[in-house]
Amino acid sequence: MRISKFIDLTFVLCLAAAHLFSQPAGRPLSLRYQTSLEDTTLLPCFESSDLVYLPLELLLRPLQIPAATNDTLHKIEFLAGKYLLRITNKSSFIVVTDRVSDASSIIQMPVEAAVWDGMFYVPLQYFLPIFSRLTGKQLDYEREAHFLAFKTLRDLYDITGITIEKRINGYLLNIHAARKLGDVESWLKPDGWLFITITNASADTLAIQKTQPLGAVKKVLIFQSPTSVQLTFRVGPEIEQAEVFNDPATNNLFVSLRTKDSKLAEVKRREIVQSNKEKKRSRWKLDVIIIDAGHGGKDPGTIGVRHTHEKDITLAVALKLGKLIQDNLKDVKVVYTRKTDTFVELYRRTQIANEAGGKLFISIHCNSVERKPSPINGFEIYLLRPGRTQEAVEIASKENAVIQFEEGYQERYKKLTEEEFIIVTMAQSAYMKQSEQFAEVAARTMSGTLKIKNGGVKQAGFYVLVGASMPNVLVELGYLSNKKEEQALRNSSGQTKIADALMQSIKKYKLQYEKALQEGTDDE
Repeated sequence: MRISKFIDLTFVLCLAAAHLFSQPAGRPLSLRYQTSLEDTTLLPCFESSDLVYLPLELLLRPLQIPAATNDTLHKIEFLAGKYLLRITNKSSFIVVTDRVSDASSIIQMPVEAAVWDGMFYVPLQYFLPIFSRLTGKQLDYEREAHFLAFKTLRDLYDITGITIEKRINGYLLNIHAARKLGDVESWLKPDGWLFITITNASADTLAIQKTQPLGAVKKVLIFQSPTSVQLTFRVGPEIEQAEVFNDPATNNLFVSLRTKDSKLAEVKRREIVQSNKEKKRSRWKLDVIIIDAGHGGKDPGTIGVRHTHEKDITLAVALKLGKLIQDNLKDVKVVYTRKTDTFVELYRRTQIANEAGGKLFISIHCNSVERKPSPINGFEIYLLRPGRTQEAVEIASKENAVIQFEEGYQERYKKLTEEEFIIVTMAQSAYMKQSEQFAEVAARTMSGTLKIKNGGVKQAGFYVLVGASMPNVLVELGYLSNKKEEQALRNSSGQTKIADALMQSIKKYKLQYEKALQEGTDDE
């Protein structure tokens, strides 16, 4: 079924009333935006012709909906439930693509979206019903109060239900919460009544009253007052201890009920927890680094002013970097995607990394511009995201052109359209934080030790980074189209200095990464 079939007719009424504008022509206003019972922020909106235009990216951010903008094509894309939505500047059309069937439909708003000061604005009154229908996220707008509230059924109550589970050492009560709860007090009386008092909270009493008793938990009662919720449990005589703690992964509260014969089981549990901690530390320890020397073999890469081949520079620096890592970081294994002048397909490079259990993927390249010689210079570090600037798009296109050397590349890469690339990069979002941390450390370290200009941390759609199940970056060492940088990159001493700066970056990042890993596994 095409999406447009279930869009309410009210969404597309008055299509003829097109509202054209290129810059603000009304009055600015601040809209109070409440995304939870605790959090309210201000949206810098704009009112024109009885319509309120709100900044789309600022609307999506508190809802944790990822979005990507393309400054070159003047459009924004974001996920809405199972759909991918695309909105273009000065257009009233929303392109909606079903991510499962890949079928697309178009929804037309009566007025256009627009970009002001680099930010996308959409007409609130027409966009919200479409957004709510596609995502299931209800946003209620109170015009007179200049108030926008994000609501779901869970937001109506702080406590939405209770589940009871039998465990080896007793029972676990899971108190489901829509937000992080405040002060909680517990009291297990000798007569078998357990009281849990939660201040400044509301509860779905009907749902909680339906909680089924289990084993030693014989009865569940709830009392709602204006200032607190009291959960009361009748427990059997075998329960000797009750402990309340927060679930670190959700908003929920856990109540652990220990039985009298559970002491040995608790000792065993703590041994298992400690063992799992060690396994987790070992699993995520930064002990395998993948060094990818760009291009190679029949693919020379970019060619410098003095006919320097990029493939030779990247291989030389990669081998020097690997040797420095082996000499200075004895607990780290180095894996190369190539150690000789051979051609390795782009997709195969991340396969090698994943098969080796890599914990960090560094792809080494050199930059260039079409006109040579050129004064443009500097190293740059790239993250895998759709390019935000024309320069980044051009650099990625140049590096991605290597696929033409691969047999059957048309079939292999045909799905990497711009829309699919957003989904691909979101799939790797679990590693983006670490990728950003390494890129920032490397940029600072290289800038402080090398005479090469710091071009900064940027983002672009490099195919070679797609599929890497680990933090990953692409480093452009410098411009071969710049005579001075080409000379430094050709020189063995210059290559060693660059490799050493990268090794020092890895060393600093490794300390930060493993410290965070240690702290992150200290809690049970």
